[in-house]
Amino acid sequence: MEFSAYGRIVLQRWRVIIALIVLATVTAYVTNAQGPVTYRATASLSVTPSIVEYWTGQAVERLLNNYALQIRSRPFASLVAKAAGLPEDALTGRIRAVAAPGEFRLSLEVDDADAEQASIIVNLAANAFVTKIRTEISGKERQDIRLEVLEPAFRPDSPVSPRPTRAGLGGAVAGALLGAGLAVILTFWDGRIYTSGDAERSWNVPVIGAIPSTPTMVGRPNAVARRDGRAFSRATPARPGGTAPLAGTRGSR
Repeated sequence: MEFSAYGRIVLQRWRVIIALIVLATVTAYVTNAQGPVTYRATASLSVTPSIVEYWTGQAVERLLNNYALQIRSRPFASLVAKAAGLPEDALTGRIRAVAAPGEFRLSLEVDDADAEQASIIVNLAANAFVTKIRTEISGKERQDIRLEVLEPAFRPDSPVSPRPTRAGLGGAVAGALLGAGLAVILTFWDGRIYTSGDAERSWNVPVIGAIPSTPTMVGRPNAVARRDGRAFSRATPARPGGTAPLAGTRGSR
């Protein structure tokens, strides 16, 4: 199908597309706006080799992924929860860690309904992990890793959710795509023919001539044909009193 054909489909089914855009936008906006308010605090750790060697640097990059797993583990969450005065399982699955090996950096994130509490928890987690690793390597003869808090977390000013405006924009895009797809499907299911190009594609014969629509038609002026070859008018033509209806129109049946 040519690109112009898709353009005609959009023009013919624009009401369907607009309706789905509005419905998806309103639904996404209202649903997101009713969600709980959540704040996100982030702290960064620097993990660097104490001795600049190629193989040591490679080892640190691999070690970062293991450190991220340890931070996300249940035992470490229980350790931080105890330091924060929370129930032992209160932080299970809530402390996230993302490794950036290229920057020798670990990012810790915590979401909470209280902005101050989120920053306190993530800072406790960062300091607790630094203390844990330093304790583990303190007894070793060679200390190849240097771990420190690069950026402590600050109290977040704005929540990460809900964001109804962003959700509404996403809903609008989804509604437009869904509406366009539905318009194409409805057009393929529609057995009526609107243009000479539609007739050529449906009947596989060239169009020799066409009868243009006239302004004397009542209602929608254009006439349509069905793919079985039967043509009829979409509206009853205006004619003088006593004049017989034209053949091929609904009034002649």
